[in-house]
Amino acid sequence: MRRYFIGLIVLTIVMMLLAFATKWAGMAFFAPLPMWLLPAAVLYFAAAYGLQYWLTVTSMNKRPKAFVQSFLATTVAVLFIHIVVLVGGMLSNPAGGKRFAVAFLILYVIYTIYMITSIVLYIRQKGKEI
Repeated sequence: MRRYFIGLIVLTIVMMLLAFATKWAGMAFFAPLPMWLLPAAVLYFAAAYGLQYWLTVTSMNKRPKAFVQSFLATTVAVLFIHIVVLVGGMLSNPAGGKRFAVAFLILYVIYTIYMITSIVLYIRQKGKEI
């Protein structure tokens, strides 16, 4: 679990630097967005996927059969919260709403791929120990 969180911190730092770089470089696509919106989205994804991974792995360590239920429940809850945050971000800045949605989608894909591959590797590792 420690390896996941170290990787999550590194990924978050890289995404945060990229979020600030879009403003520093003056990228026209992200220009209408406020300076705080993209870094806040990066921190949100780090917190959401850190919590989801922790809940899923701890449920698997308690009862391996509960993994599927826990994973599905946390995924549905996180997706619902994603929708709320996405709509909130789009409404907070109507001029850049579509641009925020694109940035949110990119972050969603990156963080989801990282979490799913980490869970698959964790399951394979646990399978060898059992």
